Amino acid sequence: MIKSISPHANEKNIFTKEWHKALLALMAFSFLSTTLSAARIEGIVTDLNKNKLPNIMVVVKETGAATVTNPEGKFAIRVPDRLKSVLLIFRRHGYFPNEARVQVDNQLKTFEILFIPQEFLLQKITITATAWEKESLSVPMAEHTLSELEIQEKMPENIIDTLSESPGVHFIGSGGFSVTPTIRGLARRRVLMLVDGARITSDRRAGVSAELIPPELAERIEVVRSSSSVLYGSDAIGGVINILTRPGRETNKPELGKNGLNLNLNSVSKRINTGITFQQDLGKWHLYSGFQFTSAGDYSAPDEQIVHSGYKSYSGLLDISYKNEKREFYLGYIGGVGEDVGKPVRENDPDKYTIVPSETDHFIRLGLSEKKLVKNGTLDFSLFVNPTIYRLEKIDLSEEKLEHADTEGVNLGLKSTLKKSFSDVLSCQFGVEWFSRQNVRMKNIQQIGDGIATSTPMDNGIRNDYSLFLAFDYSGLRSLQIDGGIRYTFFSIKADVEEKNMEKNTGSYSFFLGATKKLGSSLSLFCSIGRAFRFPSLGESLYTGLTGRRYVVGNPFLKPESSLNIDAGLKMAAKRLSLGLYLFAYHIDHMIERYRNEENIYTYDNINRGRILGGEIEVWYSPAAAIDFFGHYFYYHGRSDTNDEPLNDVPAPRLMLGGKFFWDRLWLEVSYIHSFKKTDPGPAEVENNPYNVLTIKGGYYFTSTFYIYLKLANILNESYYPNPDPDIPYAQGFNVSAGVHLYF
Repeated sequence: MIKSISPHANEKNIFTKEWHKALLALMAFSFLSTTLSAARIEGIVTDLNKNKLPNIMVVVKETGAATVTNPEGKFAIRVPDRLKSVLLIFRRHGYFPNEARVQVDNQLKTFEILFIPQEFLLQKITITATAWEKESLSVPMAEHTLSELEIQEKMPENIIDTLSESPGVHFIGSGGFSVTPTIRGLARRRVLMLVDGARITSDRRAGVSAELIPPELAERIEVVRSSSSVLYGSDAIGGVINILTRPGRETNKPELGKNGLNLNLNSVSKRINTGITFQQDLGKWHLYSGFQFTSAGDYSAPDEQIVHSGYKSYSGLLDISYKNEKREFYLGYIGGVGEDVGKPVRENDPDKYTIVPSETDHFIRLGLSEKKLVKNGTLDFSLFVNPTIYRLEKIDLSEEKLEHADTEGVNLGLKSTLKKSFSDVLSCQFGVEWFSRQNVRMKNIQQIGDGIATSTPMDNGIRNDYSLFLAFDYSGLRSLQIDGGIRYTFFSIKADVEEKNMEKNTGSYSFFLGATKKLGSSLSLFCSIGRAFRFPSLGESLYTGLTGRRYVVGNPFLKPESSLNIDAGLKMAAKRLSLGLYLFAYHIDHMIERYRNEENIYTYDNINRGRILGGEIEVWYSPAAAIDFFGHYFYYHGRSDTNDEPLNDVPAPRLMLGGKFFWDRLWLEVSYIHSFKKTDPGPAEVENNPYNVLTIKGGYYFTSTFYIYLKLANILNESYYPNPDPDIPYAQGFNVSAGVHLYF
């Protein structure tokens, strides 16, 4: 059968074929025209450390054309040849976009790009907690890390101010610039402060403050809220604060630019802070240097000006390092000088005040790491020398009375550690360590009218700590990781006290055992137990005389402290939610407590046992890419086991809530702190009222190298004492801080 064919059928078929041909011809012509009239931009995208960046979207702002970098960081894109230059926008998910204007000249270009993270996940890497590089979920203790950018955004006055919103961290001291940290209610040399692993030590009675190490020179700060005596020796009962000024072997290089300038201003104290950092690669050698200057006047509380609270400081850093496949070497200096550092007190009397006219703290550090000296092992060696001078004056103009106290000494440290992997599941550290405080001299001068009296309460003071330690990391059990270690330390102190030679010797051990159970890729549960120790300092044991807190009487019969620390917690670190729930119980035998009599003279004595129980919760939640919510709450209960009396330095419960919001390159953060009433002060404290602190800060990233910041602190202009110390003055009232940072 022959079918009938419509006369229009062929016409339709012919039209369709002709249309396809015309369309293909038009596309070919358009492509050829574009090819003939377009220029080609080729480039390689790297970070500031020369690492090639794949999967980076590159967009031409003028045309909207886009491409993606390949695994070698390369890209190629065409632009109309009528354009002499174009603006390339580099985008990466979760980060602020970056841009660069380039000439259209068909030349291969290299783009060094800095990506600023829009959100800071709490799942970070730490090395302080276990001395190995580990993610937070695998660490059997509570800890947290502040990055370089987070430090910068806070525009802090000093290191302790940097940690003021951190969970579990508070401070003690008589206010002003020289304050010292407390972690979980433990302070006064029970919190060990380090700078690049070197111990910060002084004979300041309240403990070390590290105020001469400026936050602007810190690459990051790691805080461990648990016993760490196995890795770090005496004084680490409550935890460790490690100020890292240079990238370590296991970490990335600085996230911000190589060279920088900063200027920060504060309204309430007329504080000005400015400085510069400079880095230079010289083959396998690297130079890192920096200088910071800070000057502040007396600050204002809501109802009064706090007299004699100003200060000046000069700080510097210089590191020279060398690195190849087999070894890493560095030689560095960091330190500073403080001048006229005020120590304000509650009386706020302009005629009676305490001031530190001069303070110096210099660290010279040497490090060597041999990576292939032994199979699957690394041998680390470090040495530091730290001379210190601390001069204190107490002045009473109404009675024409001047009292002067000088403390001088040299701290030395040496540590050698062999880190070896015996298998894929077992790694160990073997180490020896020596810490010494030598040539300690404490001298007092009293001048009343024309009369001068001089005394030397302590001379030729020496302390030595000799340690052996072993630590291990085992992950051979399914979803279970074990960390542990043991250390033994021999202590000795001696000094000339009132022309008598006094000496004390003892030995002590510590241990740690922690287990972490992975409950999934973003959830873990841990439990740990440890024994820590603290040997009394030279000042606590043997010094009697003038301090920033009026007067102190040393106790040569003090016994060393030892503690049993039990920690447990749950950690979650998902893409949009991070959560930490922690419980702990600390029992401290022969706890050294501070007492104050009616004449405001302080002394020390042991109690049979102190106990601190507590819990913490911290949370971070990002419901969208441009919104973060965060907060924490802690509650601690500290008592003497002998008479159930409260302990010193245990802070009142605290709640912190906050949110951070992003609009492209602009960000805004609001935080609120409520400290509850302190109704159970320790023997050297007073009750303290609750207080509220509201802070708003924000910033704008003009380019990848130019940022500005603004902070409004204590917006409620509330009058409050930050802690129950009877000598502390009111905190700063409403104040405005502004900062500019330029990287090049």
